[in-house]
Amino acid sequence: MVEVIGLKDIGQVRVEDNIGRLIVKAVHENQIIVKQHDVFCVASKIVSITENREVMLKNVAPLIDAQKIHQRIPRKDARLIQLMINETGDTTAERLTVTNNFIGGQMPNGLFLTSAGVDKIDDEKAILLPEFPDTSARKIALTLTTAFGVPVSVVITDSDGRPDKKGATQVAIGVYGLTPMRSTETLCDMVAAAAGLEMGQRDAGVPVAIVSGLKYQFDTNAKITDALN
Repeated sequence: MVEVIGLKDIGQVRVEDNIGRLIVKAVHENQIIVKQHDVFCVASKIVSITENREVMLKNVAPLIDAQKIHQRIPRKDARLIQLMINETGDTTAERLTVTNNFIGGQMPNGLFLTSAGVDKIDDEKAILLPEFPDTSARKIALTLTTAFGVPVSVVITDSDGRPDKKGATQVAIGVYGLTPMRSTETLCDMVAAAAGLEMGQRDAGVPVAIVSGLKYQFDTNAKITDALN
């Protein structure tokens, strides 16, 4: 039986915090028994905070491509659109898909994400995705494995929408241990979505969930690009 456990009491995350250690502390405080090959799903935003991926919008100057898209979708801040263009690894908007009120971006690692993973925090700040999500997942997983004495997997998740549906779900943007594909199933996204039932959105205050009891192929060489076309 697969069980999803929302992990509370992570606390306020700051730049250069060790997320693995924060998770270990929360696991002990919640008296959770970690089992071999449990999957820890971690919200990308807390990873980004520790990796200093916050951006002050006053320091972003929208170029002409961003301004043109802003004219098409006025509700999107031109500075955020410029960050989306930057995050695709291109100097133009060629890797952005703009339809009606939706903007999606093709990331350098091949992932296609809503708003190119750029998230507005408030009127002054935005936050970008971790630069190397697989590496972030590996670092967290090794800390957890050492602390709990059993091998575990980590999936870095992000909230992502679709142009044809309202709302958002959780998808995987980085992995360690969990093989992203299971036959024809995108297992990493299925796990991320399941974790999202407990994690909710940013204001839910549950940035980590443990998916326990899942049978899958454990592979320390697994990477998110294994799930891409």
